[in-house]
Amino acid sequence: MDHKLPLLLISSDVQHKAQLIERISSLQLFDIDSVANSEEAISNLKRKNYHFIISDIDIGRVDGWCLSSLIRSDIYQCDRKIPIVLLAETHCERIAEATAKSFGINAVLTKSESLRVNEILADAFSLSLPVNSKLTALNVVANSTLRKQLESLLASRFESFSVASAKEGLALIRQQAFDFIIIDSQLDNEAASALLQTVHFENPGIPVVVITPRNDTDSAEFYMTHGASDFIYNPINPNRVLNICERAARRNDFMISNSQFAHKVNELQQSKQKFEELFSAHTKLLENLSSVVIELDKTGKIKFLNRAWHDLTGVEIEESIGSSLMEFIDVDELGARKFLLQLNSLLMQEETSCTEEVKIKTVYNTSVWVEIKFHQLLKDGNIEGLTATIDNINDRKKAEEKLQHLALHDTLTGLYNRYYFDNELNRLTLLASRGKEKHCLLYIDLDHFKVINDTEGHQMGDMVLREVSQILSQRLRHSDILCRVGGDEFVILLSETQMPDAKRIGETICQQIADAHFQFGNNTYKVSASIGVSEIDGQATAPEYLRQADIALYVAKNKGRNQTHCFLEEDAESKQQFDNMKWVHRLQEAVINDQLLLHFQPVWDLKENKVAYYEALVRLSINEQLTYPGEFIPALERAEDISFLDHQVVHKAIKMVAENPILHRVAINLSAQAFSDERLLPLIQERLTQFNVDGHRIIFELTESASLTNVSGTRRMIEQLSAMGCQFSIDDFGTGFSTFAYLKELPAHSVKIDGSFVKDMNDNDADKTLVNAIANVAQALGKHSVAEFVENKKIFGELQNMGVRYAQGFYISQPLPIEQIGRFQFSPNLH
Repeated sequence: MDHKLPLLLISSDVQHKAQLIERISSLQLFDIDSVANSEEAISNLKRKNYHFIISDIDIGRVDGWCLSSLIRSDIYQCDRKIPIVLLAETHCERIAEATAKSFGINAVLTKSESLRVNEILADAFSLSLPVNSKLTALNVVANSTLRKQLESLLASRFESFSVASAKEGLALIRQQAFDFIIIDSQLDNEAASALLQTVHFENPGIPVVVITPRNDTDSAEFYMTHGASDFIYNPINPNRVLNICERAARRNDFMISNSQFAHKVNELQQSKQKFEELFSAHTKLLENLSSVVIELDKTGKIKFLNRAWHDLTGVEIEESIGSSLMEFIDVDELGARKFLLQLNSLLMQEETSCTEEVKIKTVYNTSVWVEIKFHQLLKDGNIEGLTATIDNINDRKKAEEKLQHLALHDTLTGLYNRYYFDNELNRLTLLASRGKEKHCLLYIDLDHFKVINDTEGHQMGDMVLREVSQILSQRLRHSDILCRVGGDEFVILLSETQMPDAKRIGETICQQIADAHFQFGNNTYKVSASIGVSEIDGQATAPEYLRQADIALYVAKNKGRNQTHCFLEEDAESKQQFDNMKWVHRLQEAVINDQLLLHFQPVWDLKENKVAYYEALVRLSINEQLTYPGEFIPALERAEDISFLDHQVVHKAIKMVAENPILHRVAINLSAQAFSDERLLPLIQERLTQFNVDGHRIIFELTESASLTNVSGTRRMIEQLSAMGCQFSIDDFGTGFSTFAYLKELPAHSVKIDGSFVKDMNDNDADKTLVNAIANVAQALGKHSVAEFVENKKIFGELQNMGVRYAQGFYISQPLPIEQIGRFQFSPNLH
């Protein structure tokens, strides 16, 4: 080749450098300049355009990493994208990859791998050498100002992608890999929670950082307990954002590199040649080592010891020489036999080396944990004995025992934790798949425990949890495993147990907990437990068994609590609960993909002959088919997840009122769980302010049965809604005749007469009388009456004669999409 490519080689290792030059020269492609340090390298780079650089890391005042950064800064003659290879004494692959990516290094090789350099050079010459890219981040942020602020902040360290909605974010996540994701909790439609859960379900390895409002600790805690790896307050602190993002992005690097490093250490320990080289190089320093160096003869008796032996045991070296090492080992009978077998295995050449952790006796009547690393001592291929190093690991063992306990146990109750439970459930699942034995899982949840927490405080609640853990522990067999996996949730794994026996055990636990009582001052509390049981038969996965027990638990709660229910495939109640949970997931998907729709049914003013307001009615668009409330609302109520739908409907309805002036007033239905939802009223106020909607344009409807379940709660809710300017209507009124007595106590603005009375009023005198009575009582109390299910002209006319103010039904109009509202026309005289 006439024109060779200039290559710069930087190394102070003369021998290794000569080997590299010889190997690279064999390609006959490169003109090699060789320098010994960074000063010479910088001088060359300033005056010559190189096409390739190979460098040691330790090359003087500027190391190889920093020199690479300078080259990437485009301040020298060479192209800043020039391929760079660094040579290290040794390295851990993942650490090297992560660091190389940060510094723009194309490859990191150990010197022992340097024979691969021609392969790297060939790849570079054929333009196929990979260029390391930045770590990638995805920002899912609705607010454009915050989104641009994040993009600017992350640009220096990450390749950043940004989208404004959960739907766009989920689509990108499913198309490409990201090192971490940032989700704004203030996403439109409150989709942040649904997106986080979907990402955690589909790819739990991706770290997710959530942005929450400044000082909103409840929101931060909510997202952290639902799968987020960290959180950022908004307004953001740039330094904290970068630190958190770096930590999130590098988490997997550190976990993998730790495993690789352990593997490297293990290879080093198993390498006889490395050990002998280290031993030979440090022979003169033996007496100054803190490690004990020991030599055993072919019978296991001590031939040599250094001074560290006396420091460790207090036993004089002269007294120890000639004694068997076994005399100093403090282990039980089983451990002693194992240790002796290991020694014999080494002496009989069955193994060449091994590491043991045992206790050594001291003259102080104590024992010390040590790590002994044995190697065979060979001469002419025959075993002359063993050499070993002994290191004091007493502090480490105590720390390990403490850390292991913390890692596997719940700090409040001392029971095993969720991590330990997951491992044991996997183990029993594997055993069941291999053998004939079946096992059972009991999922235990305390009923009404929140009452104690809310009334007496979390400290007293913690005392109850500890007492319950004691009750559960007292009935366990030795083989049973009890874990605390959540706030007031426990699980018991029953090995080699059939379903009927597991159910009996569950019923006993329910009785024991129900019989207990907890005294706080003058207040006495009782709790009960609901238990779900699944059978581990080896036919499913560990997560599936947990899901089955969870379903059975919900069935037990729905059946009245304080009981045990077993999951069976043919069980209708279990199947229904499974369907409920599927609807919850479908709703979350619908929110993310903007498939939650509102249709609007006009409510006619019989006095003014015009549309008084519209009632918002929710639908789901699934597979391009409309799904109506009767199909999914009962399932969401049974799954106790209806509040999520309340929030979505409130948000969407108020937003649509703001965007569509034709919706001059809209009625929104609330679920019965609205009373217990502490986040609902603040959400309503927040959305009215956010979309600049006057509260007088919103009417909230709650069924009669829900309103009268908690009269005082209904009154408080009406008062708070009225303070916002909103009106309140009691829906389905008349289903309970005794409710007339409560009507005057509730400051509701209107009552909606139950449609079952209205639709048959022309054929049933009793229904007609009741409709007339409700209209008269409402009028006497200064409230408006609304009749639903108005399906023909005759009913329409009768309602006018009775003095009913508003009418709603198919005779007037079916519920309409927003696009058709403008074309709606109704004239009673023409019908």
